[in-house]
Amino acid sequence: MSVHPPLPERARWRSAAPEAPAPVEEPEQDKTDPPDVRSFPSTIGGYVYLVALTAAIVGLGLVGFGTWRVGIIVLAGGVGAASLGRAVLRTKDAGMLAVRNRWFDVALLALTAAALWALAVTVPGD
Repeated sequence: MSVHPPLPERARWRSAAPEAPAPVEEPEQDKTDPPDVRSFPSTIGGYVYLVALTAAIVGLGLVGFGTWRVGIIVLAGGVGAASLGRAVLRTKDAGMLAVRNRWFDVALLALTAAALWALAVTVPGD
């Protein structure tokens, strides 16, 4: 004796038919494609970014060792180089320099470099 009540004919037909297995999706990268190898850095802007980062580290090191005026000028030069790099490179090639709209980035970096330079040359003292 069956525990379940009999199903209507249509319901029996649906439950009796096995479902087809879902198709297996191929991975996006075909096996014949070479693996995604990235160089370091992968854009021209990445090199400009590394120059600006190096200038910032050297500049802050000079500030820490007491020659603050030269250190701030070196820091301003690095930020100015980043501004120039962002101005001449396409967004695709700018890498980590591209944060916002191109000209907003250029203006913000140029103003920061100018303010740092002005600070270094106008503050009286050693």
